[in-house]
Amino acid sequence: MELVFVLVEPARPENVGAAARALKTMGFSSLRLVNSCDLRREARWVAHESAELLDQAQHYTSLADALADVDFSIASTARRRLDHDDYLTPGECRQAIAGKGASVARAAIVFGRESSGLTGAELALCDSATSIPIAVPQPSLNLAQAVMLYAWELSSLRDSTSVTSSHSHALPYIRETMNHTLTRLGVSSEENLRRWANEALARFDERDLGLLMTLLKRL
Repeated sequence: MELVFVLVEPARPENVGAAARALKTMGFSSLRLVNSCDLRREARWVAHESAELLDQAQHYTSLADALADVDFSIASTARRRLDHDDYLTPGECRQAIAGKGASVARAAIVFGRESSGLTGAELALCDSATSIPIAVPQPSLNLAQAVMLYAWELSSLRDSTSVTSSHSHALPYIRETMNHTLTRLGVSSEENLRRWANEALARFDERDLGLLMTLLKRL
């Protein structure tokens, strides 16, 4: 399984450089940037022998494009929003990703802007959301600090060699089948039930997903 770290519209090159350094120290190399600031000398200076991650980073003009080939995405946010009801802790993110096993080939952790985080529309693009429990509401963690925390938490997954299983049991296919079934059952896209059902998939492990797929087929 490949783990991708996505930074949406980072404004300070120093933060991108520090994030690259954090990823390299934890053994990760997949960095995606959405409408990033210019990675000037400051980014490379802070990266400190991690500049290759900046050179190899993939650039996108929208978060939707950056997640187009991602099977399971988790949005990191400093404050809870209405777009999600269930927020995973960093430790629960590791469990959620690890539990997916062969149903996921590529997972992503998404980080928002330094000043305002992710928009509601961007949060809605992600399959789940996560928030770091902190002792005081302000100040929130710096972008690079948040990347480091998640990279450390997920470092035990970096050597995973799981291969995506047959298409009929892959997470994207299960999600599509479930939403198609909900539509047939008269559950509209605006109903909370649909959002709750999709968010529940984040906590399902591979065995749960197989059981759900069997149930959907019977329905």
